[in-house]
Amino acid sequence: MAKDKSSVEMECFLDMGKHVRSGCILDEEVYEAQMGDVVEPYLKDRREKGTLDKLYYEFYGQQQPKGTIVISFGFTESCEKYHELIYYMHCEGYQAAVIDHRGHGRSLREVKEMQLVHVEDFQQYVEDFHRFIQTVVLPKAGNAPLYLYAHSMGGCIGTLYMEQYPGIFRKAVLNAPMYGINNGGVPEFAARILCRGAILLGKRKKKLFTMGNFDAEELFENSGCNSRVRHDYYLRLRRDHEEYQTSSATYGWADAAMRAAGHAIASVNAANIHIPVLLFQAVEDNFVRAKEQDLFLKRVPSARKIMVHSRHEINRMPSDMLEAYMAEIFEFYDS
Repeated sequence: MAKDKSSVEMECFLDMGKHVRSGCILDEEVYEAQMGDVVEPYLKDRREKGTLDKLYYEFYGQQQPKGTIVISFGFTESCEKYHELIYYMHCEGYQAAVIDHRGHGRSLREVKEMQLVHVEDFQQYVEDFHRFIQTVVLPKAGNAPLYLYAHSMGGCIGTLYMEQYPGIFRKAVLNAPMYGINNGGVPEFAARILCRGAILLGKRKKKLFTMGNFDAEELFENSGCNSRVRHDYYLRLRRDHEEYQTSSATYGWADAAMRAAGHAIASVNAANIHIPVLLFQAVEDNFVRAKEQDLFLKRVPSARKIMVHSRHEINRMPSDMLEAYMAEIFEFYDS
């Protein structure tokens, strides 16, 4: 009997013969130097940056692009955090486009506290993303296809987007998508009651009590990152830039996130996705749950899964594993 494709574990990275064809994966021994001396100057020469309705974005064009990869990043992240991946994408002949979601990076904030993330509803993210694609990305894409690369919270946003706007993307990579939030052992129904109770008490834009402030000395061991040098590099950037120190959610954001995750995997919505989807699932993920990802896979026949022995940030692994990961992605986009 054939195995259910969504339950098959593909031992990703066991074939270390797969490499990114341009051979540009950074050496961890000199990672910071390569980011400062190679990656950032390369990107700066090719970067178009701007704002759209007070939302900051970056676009990296090509003369003859294979396609354009649109990035939707995760909770408390920024465009800056994706410069290494954008470099690899550009080396492979793709254009890259990324926007700081509202409440993140250099984009507009819904609350005064820079470390807090708040939205009333994830539909705000979806409509922001749509305006970015329609206004900035599509005019620069030409006849080349659009591809989605989405991580965690951005995976939830990207999934909602594909369900509401089918036909925009040709393929999608979902990296540890946020379909179920790990609430530290608190049942989902209890977390929902807690958030809605706090909202009724007027705490919609107040910090969720389980979250802390930006930690300038965050330990690598407590992070979702798999590569110490990558963790340390971005932490240093965060220390120097207040706009990257976003760290906590409001009760309103948490309530909106749980609602959005449920909508993203609902059968009636998932049925709208027909394009090829490659979902990377982190075996050692402490941030999002696997069971909802598996439910999504069962509801989207065009999706397949690669399980990775990794923490949440699969895209920030040690270089040898990252090389094989990027090879899987480019093989998927290219095929």
